[in-house]
Amino acid sequence: MISPRMALYLCLDIFLICGGWGNKESWIYEKPVHIYLHPTCIIERAPALQRFLNNSSRDRITADDSISIDMGRRTIYLNKGGLSPEDIVAISFAEVLDRVGARYVIVAGYIAILFGRARGSDDVDFIVDRVSEDRFVALCSEAREKGFTLMRGDISSETAMRRIYRNYLTQSLGVRFMYRELITPNVEFKLAFTENHRYAIDNSYTVIINDRHTIRISPLELQIVYKLLLGLERDIGDAVFLYDLFKGFISYDELSRWCEELRVDCMMLEK
Repeated sequence: MISPRMALYLCLDIFLICGGWGNKESWIYEKPVHIYLHPTCIIERAPALQRFLNNSSRDRITADDSISIDMGRRTIYLNKGGLSPEDIVAISFAEVLDRVGARYVIVAGYIAILFGRARGSDDVDFIVDRVSEDRFVALCSEAREKGFTLMRGDISSETAMRRIYRNYLTQSLGVRFMYRELITPNVEFKLAFTENHRYAIDNSYTVIINDRHTIRISPLELQIVYKLLLGLERDIGDAVFLYDLFKGFISYDELSRWCEELRVDCMMLEK
């Protein structure tokens, strides 16, 4: 026997699946999916209802709803009219890393550009969890299939890839990938060597762009403080832009912790 609350949930499900007061036929051509309604009950839902439930957990960041955030899932939803060259490079390389199962995080200036700061960048910075030499060779093979080349070294040569891994990546140095012969923006690829790198990967945010593309970015608090640490006018501008945009959703305790750890004056954000 189901409880009155469960009965109410089920009635609401049927009402929403059938389109509320609208056309009850519009949902039936979509492939049903299974999601949890209650710990003791699994029911079929139409994808339209699943989207409704997902949207209900989001908080709007911008007035036009182009940016929203689900804090519980650490996911940011971004709708933008067109993709910038930086977006295309970031999305394409992220797809390479996802295909080979390499954990990563995007850091530095591109994050502000992603969310609408009006400036360009020469590169998109990727910090990638430590991978073996063989896995790096496989990653390069996948990157080549995707249209990437290396600024230094022949990406089609396994010997060259192994030499780059030993001489650069294991020494905490970065390597640069170009997308379809585009010199800028390019990808700067580094392996995670520091505790801060590993923290950024473990606590990254997922960004879903135009309901189609997925990338992972640095935690906002760490990103803001890191840009303040760099200290150039452009970097401080990036930090203030992100702080103002996400002011209601960042953790001020976390922000203060990073300011203290990196010895940065967070009061610059309020000036």
